[in-house]
Amino acid sequence: MSKNKNKKYFFDTLTHTSNLEKFSKKTILVVILFASVGLLLVTQTVIAEENSKLIPSWIKFTAGVWADNEISDYEFINAIEWLINQRVMVLQDPIHYQIVIETEGGEVAPFYMNTEIVSIKISHLKDLAKNPTLQEQLREENKKFEKMGEQNRSEFIKQKEIEWVSTPKAKLTSFMKSKIHNSISEQLRENLVIHHEKYGELRFGEFIITNVYGGNFASTVRTDNYDQSVEKWWQLAKKHGIVIRHPSWDESADMISSDINIRIEDDGGNLLGILNAATPPE
Repeated sequence: MSKNKNKKYFFDTLTHTSNLEKFSKKTILVVILFASVGLLLVTQTVIAEENSKLIPSWIKFTAGVWADNEISDYEFINAIEWLINQRVMVLQDPIHYQIVIETEGGEVAPFYMNTEIVSIKISHLKDLAKNPTLQEQLREENKKFEKMGEQNRSEFIKQKEIEWVSTPKAKLTSFMKSKIHNSISEQLRENLVIHHEKYGELRFGEFIITNVYGGNFASTVRTDNYDQSVEKWWQLAKKHGIVIRHPSWDESADMISSDINIRIEDDGGNLLGILNAATPPE
């Protein structure tokens, strides 16, 4: 979708009276797209109240001419601020995440989002990633790998990858069992379902946690491979922090999944590993 089409779609949604009524007291995503840089830079959760005023015609006109690049960003932002000040738009405290989307074609697009269910799941995953026991065990795992040295470590990962992918599906080696049935894996299984007051049960299909080198550290199911560092989602999460993949079939989770991938860091911002969560597209 082109930049202009994105803007027109947003303003059609925002300014159309029937849409305001439809989304009354429901959270909608408002994205202000700055034409000068072509990036989605700002998001807010906006609630249209049942007793709110209709958006004045001059705001609709302003939105239209801004979308056609006939007025400046500054003039348009002033119009949005007027809506907020008049409480036509009511802002709630949003959770902002800078996220990288991996598309079907492999492209990546950074943006900020505030979709409520996705935010709930990301918050849950970030809490999991901060678990002190998980972080301590990851540190110990990473130290063991670091002591191997680069050449021995690469050879170890290569051998375990061969062992992992060559073992028949119905069997597990002792090494595989140590990754799928350890104490962290059991804790992850307990978090496959979030019980939420508003949305009921929110489910994940599987969890995978890797060490800092990409080797499986804990998982709730048998994954397709051991070495995740070769996977693009792993590389992007390591670089950007949070990555949501384009919906695709996940063989090990046995579902269509938009994986949420989170960089696991200690309090100092040091990389400890990557958390992958298979989740139904929201």
